[in-house]
Amino acid sequence: MQLSRRDFIRGLIGGVLLGSAATALGIYIAAPDWLRRDLGQQPTPVKEPVPAKPIKMGVQFMTKGGGAPWGDPTFKGAMLAIEEINAAGGILGRKIEPIVKDETSPDETVREYKAMIGEGMEAYVGLISSGNTPAVAPVAEEAGIPSFFVDGCTDLLFEKSVPDPKFSFRITNIQSADGIAAAVGAIKFLNLLEKDKVRIAHIHPDYAYGRNAQAHMQIVFEKVLGKDRVEVVGEFWPRLFAVTDFGAIITRMIESKADIIASSLWAADFINFYKQALAYGLFKTAKMASTISHGIAPHLVGADYPEGFVAGVHANYYFLYPEHESFPINRQFVTRYNQKYGEFPTNGSEGAYTAVYLYKAAVEAAYAALGKWPEADELIKFVEGRAIYGPAGILTIRARRPNKHQGYKNAIVGISRVDRRLGFNVLADPIRIPIERITVPEGWEGSAEPTMAYNWIRETWKEGQLPI
Repeated sequence: MQLSRRDFIRGLIGGVLLGSAATALGIYIAAPDWLRRDLGQQPTPVKEPVPAKPIKMGVQFMTKGGGAPWGDPTFKGAMLAIEEINAAGGILGRKIEPIVKDETSPDETVREYKAMIGEGMEAYVGLISSGNTPAVAPVAEEAGIPSFFVDGCTDLLFEKSVPDPKFSFRITNIQSADGIAAAVGAIKFLNLLEKDKVRIAHIHPDYAYGRNAQAHMQIVFEKVLGKDRVEVVGEFWPRLFAVTDFGAIITRMIESKADIIASSLWAADFINFYKQALAYGLFKTAKMASTISHGIAPHLVGADYPEGFVAGVHANYYFLYPEHESFPINRQFVTRYNQKYGEFPTNGSEGAYTAVYLYKAAVEAAYAALGKWPEADELIKFVEGRAIYGPAGILTIRARRPNKHQGYKNAIVGISRVDRRLGFNVLADPIRIPIERITVPEGWEGSAEPTMAYNWIRETWKEGQLPI
């Protein structure tokens, strides 16, 4: 008998009663050693009254068009956190008043961001596109608005656009980790080290994210397998959400006799591609290794998607992992999200949810230390170098270059498998990769062309060895 979603959620709860006004889900924020030492030398401050007016928080995600399968769940995660916090009395008594705007093209997204500044925005949570974070970040820096980018994870943001950020932060794992994790997963799950030759066809959206994913997948394949064992038999660069008929590309992939389809297609592009690839028979001879296939709303990857393919989730989070039995914070988040929206959360949902709570925790820590509601330039000191414990596990915010203010969590990649209880394809058998194994460390001073992570792999990884 197939288990209904309601019955499945009951199983996740496992008898735990969840209060509707519960807020923090065990989330905490930890101060770095240097800040604890500094604070320990100061007397306990006299507390000033907290402002009575609501906190105006900008919320801006791509909830329409081709990006909606990614942006809408991300928006929902932010709104769930705001609702929970307000139900419990707000942040130090101040309710959050969301200012909701659309995320579209970079120019229009920046215009909407500036409009929110005009409406009195004090803090901001938003963005999924890698084309938008480098456009918005300089505006955030100039305006002095603490801005938490949930996604838009291009390495270019903190390596080139704002290399020494003050007010801009990012929650999602850096983009290079996405391609690296997917390639590591492909090598392990598909036993590529045992093959004499690996024929790879790349298909990626033709903008910052796709170019980055291709570069990092390819450098890992070449470094671990050896250049002489890797043959690229095709590269395809459809414009983001501009192609609905992938037939010509799929035909050429079949003709190329590719073993592996390396892909960073996402949202509507991924769905259209895999549905059409099934019809053409591409997956009879080739397996897909995706950076982000299972990052969209989980139920959108249907039971028709083949099993045993490399399933990526942006190197971040999947609603089944960390396991609910041993990690109640995730179980509670998934349950609340499902009860409110009738579906399961994505890694974007978790990222936006955690971003709102990170802002709350930073404000509360600053107030406790300073005795007053923090100004923006005071608040950031309570985010840099800190860790927050959320549904995906521990997220740390880097305090120093390179990639200062980038959030890091352990990366996840798995294989595709139909879950008969749920009726759709899920990420299964995850590999959790320690993020320090696949990202450039603090203090590294290599070239940022095309990214620091690319050159760090090229210069420091040992030939023929995986980092895990």
